[in-house]
Amino acid sequence: MKIQKYKFWLLFFFLIFGFTFGMIIWTIKSTISEPVYEDNSFLSSYHIVDSNYNSMMSDNKEFLKLYNISFDINGHEVGFVVRDIFLGQRSLEKNHIHRDFLRVGQNSIKVSIKDKNSSKAISNAKIELLLTRAIENNGDIEIKDFTFKDNLYSTVTKIPFKGHWNLTGRVIVNNNRGYFFIKTNAK
Repeated sequence: MKIQKYKFWLLFFFLIFGFTFGMIIWTIKSTISEPVYEDNSFLSSYHIVDSNYNSMMSDNKEFLKLYNISFDINGHEVGFVVRDIFLGQRSLEKNHIHRDFLRVGQNSIKVSIKDKNSSKAISNAKIELLLTRAIENNGDIEIKDFTFKDNLYSTVTKIPFKGHWNLTGRVIVNNNRGYFFIKTNAK
């Protein structure tokens, strides 16, 4: 018995359709089985950051008009910056200015906040930082226990393993808020 030409094309169509439908099901199944890590930049969900980003950046400008602030991370000084949020993690592999700030083990973080008008140190600031891995958030380290001594806020935190890290946070003085974000790595 000879297969008629239209039956051959019908069989070919069903094979292609079945293969395509199977690939769609496989794609959905494999996507669902992968873990999803939410971004916690600026100590908020990405939904909140996305909808309030412009007001956060204007808060930052107002904050920087009132206060001089600098971070000392293991002897590396960095200002109150957020421009690293626009960089990919691969930017660290080249000559990035925030490279190798952290190390595996104990890390020292010191923060200096001074009033721009009087140059006096601010002693009533609330500092909240979050160290998070660039690819997953199951190793997030919240840093809130700062001690104020000699006009500096200081703390020590432990980094469990090397790799790319994001250091993000906010500083609140009275009703003024400022935000901070750098990409760095631990070696």
